[in-house]
Amino acid sequence: MDYDRFWSAEARRFKTASLAGLIHRFSGLNDVVRLAGGLPPAEAFPLSSLTALTHGGMEVRLGEQQELIHQAQQYNFNPQGHTPLLTWLRGLTAQLHPGVAVEGVVAVEEEGAVQGAALPAPTSLPQPPAGGHPPASSTSPPAAPPAPPLASSPPPPPPPPAPAPRCDLVLTCGAIHAINAVISCLTDPGDTLVLDEYTYTHALECVFLPRGLRLLPVRSDAGGLDPSHLQQQLAAAERAAAAGRCRRPRLLYCIPTGHNPTGVTMSEERKRRILEVCSAADLLVLEDDAYWWLSYPTAGGAAEGAGAAEGAAEGEELQGPAAGAGGLAALPRSMLSLDREGRVIRIDTFSKLLGPGYRLGWLTAPQPLVSKLANWVMGSTVGPCSVTQVLLTQLLQQWGRSGFDAYLRQLQALYASRAAAAEQAARRHLSGLAEWCPVQAGMFMWIKLRDVPDVGAILDQLVAARVAVLPGGVFAAGGRGADAEVGDV
Repeated sequence: MDYDRFWSAEARRFKTASLAGLIHRFSGLNDVVRLAGGLPPAEAFPLSSLTALTHGGMEVRLGEQQELIHQAQQYNFNPQGHTPLLTWLRGLTAQLHPGVAVEGVVAVEEEGAVQGAALPAPTSLPQPPAGGHPPASSTSPPAAPPAPPLASSPPPPPPPPAPAPRCDLVLTCGAIHAINAVISCLTDPGDTLVLDEYTYTHALECVFLPRGLRLLPVRSDAGGLDPSHLQQQLAAAERAAAAGRCRRPRLLYCIPTGHNPTGVTMSEERKRRILEVCSAADLLVLEDDAYWWLSYPTAGGAAEGAGAAEGAAEGEELQGPAAGAGGLAALPRSMLSLDREGRVIRIDTFSKLLGPGYRLGWLTAPQPLVSKLANWVMGSTVGPCSVTQVLLTQLLQQWGRSGFDAYLRQLQALYASRAAAAEQAARRHLSGLAEWCPVQAGMFMWIKLRDVPDVGAILDQLVAARVAVLPGGVFAAGGRGADAEVGDV
């Protein structure tokens, strides 16, 4: 896919800082006379070690290897983030998103370099054919064309499915930083952004509206974003763009798992339908999946793909302790793993997985988009906190995949029990007064009050009772910004 048409004016102007590119080029090399960069020497740092203790009693220590404690206090000039953490997450991504090819890319744009080019693979000598004869030279006459098939010949087999697009990762300071990076690189002020009618309010108020975007809200139902209404809204936007009243949309923002704020989780079929609509309309998809990790364990457990046991086909029942046990096996198929055109940019974050105070997340994007996204991150924060990156890398490496899975099971069980308690309380006290959908993931429960036109009075009573809730209106995308000319068409 040619992504050039999607870049914002800001992204087209953006280039790697010369200093960052030079320092990154020599990173990891010991025999370098460092006369450039302005990096403090290791002996200038105040800390000689850092030690953390998990609830399970495992000690995570930086200091036994002096290099780690130095890295934790130094600039990280790899535009994509701390290399050992990238390596760990690349392996996890390849496991959890079947069909996604994850490869490192050259994220430093240099004169004459191909932006987003894959890291060079080891070269090998050409192998002779099976008979031991050398291959024909380039001057050999071309082979005769094959004879046309007979009329009775069977039709040729269908072409194989398109290979998965090659992707890579960029570490960010959490999900909101990743959202800001994508919006800055792929939209201009006045562009039209497609999104749920109710959406993540922090992104709405702190990124989308300040960017000056027109908003095209799409209705949702119990299954999430409605693909039929999405198709209708895109057709309306196309007519409005033809009439000069708006710009044609280029990006859909959605939250497919444990939606913030509605709590809804899309099925795999719903995700496929949305991707089909976006393909027909030539939209990129920003999959904000912060709550994917908090998918609740189920009682019967069929593996849709993400954490399926090795060798289990899609839809095949898992056997043994994995069935319904949660952890990596509970994770549903992502839009990233269903995409075969390179349209999906995915956001993950450690905020709900490990803790929001770490301010660490990551983007997974098609390789041609990685370079500018990484360089935008470098330009905004010089990357995430080095202490966080090095410390969490050490934690994840000590856990290993099995330890991480065990931790995830406990986390999912915690949120599942809290959701069950909330639903039980709602059934006991709100039956006949309100309606809601069962929560399958995340940390949000969306309650619609019946016959209550204005929740203001109820909110005042809740505040007086020292109960904190948010009114649904703060999440509404409709009526915000300059959306009327698009949404009313």
